[in-house]
Amino acid sequence: MDQVQTRNTRWPSPIWLVPLISIVLAGWLLYQEFLSSDQTVVITFEQGSGLKPGVPVKYRGVPVGQIDEIRLSDDLDRVEVHASLNRDARALARENSRFWIVEPEIGVAGARNLDTLVEGKYIAVKPGEGEPETRFQGLSAPPDQQPESGLKLTLVADTLGSLKPGRQVFYRDLAVGTIGDSQLSRDARHVEIEVVIQPRYAKLVRTNSKFWNSSGLDVDFGLFTGADIRASSVENLLRGGVSFATPDQAGPLAGAGQRFELNSEAEDEWTEWAPILGWQ
Repeated sequence: MDQVQTRNTRWPSPIWLVPLISIVLAGWLLYQEFLSSDQTVVITFEQGSGLKPGVPVKYRGVPVGQIDEIRLSDDLDRVEVHASLNRDARALARENSRFWIVEPEIGVAGARNLDTLVEGKYIAVKPGEGEPETRFQGLSAPPDQQPESGLKLTLVADTLGSLKPGRQVFYRDLAVGTIGDSQLSRDARHVEIEVVIQPRYAKLVRTNSKFWNSSGLDVDFGLFTGADIRASSVENLLRGGVSFATPDQAGPLAGAGQRFELNSEAEDEWTEWAPILGWQ
């Protein structure tokens, strides 16, 4: 008579489920902690005047974080701002996100960012697209005042005056370009100012064009005529700008990187030039 063999199946002891559940639970808790924690970012600026720990980071005027610490870079050439973004604002820290310092702008033609007069400067952010990022190069001016791609020129002046990055370049009082960064020349005798002319206006700039600082007042006093006050435009006067003109006998097109002297004021004949230029 054949014997029936019985096969015993042994299940793992329930005790082994305890460490497995613990690992899963620990991973879930770490994930929740990650989601609920603030996002730390480092923003590098040329200078940090007016910034200090506790200064807010804002998006659309709403606080989404704050500055934790301010340090100098290793080469002492930059200011590193360490800030924390709230957990619900983590998505703002992505590739191509832009950060800049907001400060008041006041003039007869209008005013902007008046809240900074009471609350002080703050950092604004405009989100980008792409993968998460934690290190950013801060802008020297708001994105709408940044130089566009176009013809890049260098203006050489004795002093910088009121010219700042983001201000405009004018042709016949029409904004055709933007002022970029400035630096000292190698011999420290002059200031070199980068300007970018919009592509569609690049043909207006010729090798014999004349540039001048149009952000000041030109005042003449006469014994019988009184004071004659002239300014290129209210916009130039209040915010600072550069103007240029091209002679009736226009020279060759200016090339990228060409250098021009930035005059302190325009000569009378420059404002009378009216060359026919096919700029389009």
